[in-house]
Amino acid sequence: MRTSLKLCLGALVLLTFKLDAQADGYYAPLSYRNNDPFLFCTKGQDPRRNPAPCWKPIPPYTGAYVMMPYCRPPNPYGKDWTQDDTKSLAEYLATCPNAESSGRWQGGGMPETSPNGWH
Repeated sequence: MRTSLKLCLGALVLLTFKLDAQADGYYAPLSYRNNDPFLFCTKGQDPRRNPAPCWKPIPPYTGAYVMMPYCRPPNPYGKDWTQDDTKSLAEYLATCPNAESSGRWQGGGMPETSPNGWH
């Protein structure tokens, strides 16, 4: 009985630590858009690396996305999702919902043309 109580308390402490880390601005590096969360959350994958992605972010860029009609699903005859499609969507869902508001781009030109937006 005491062992199971200790295990439950330990699990509760670890869970609390994980939730606190996320609340304090926990961030995992992104594999896309040169680790630029603003660009990734507002534009999705780089069209030069994947010109026909199977998903795209939609405003307010906090986890909302749309599946593209040329992919399966929703199109039963569409193209299959690539590993990049699947991985990038998982990263999008893990990162972008934590943004309360992405705000507007305030730099000159487009965000993709900023020095860090090329990759």
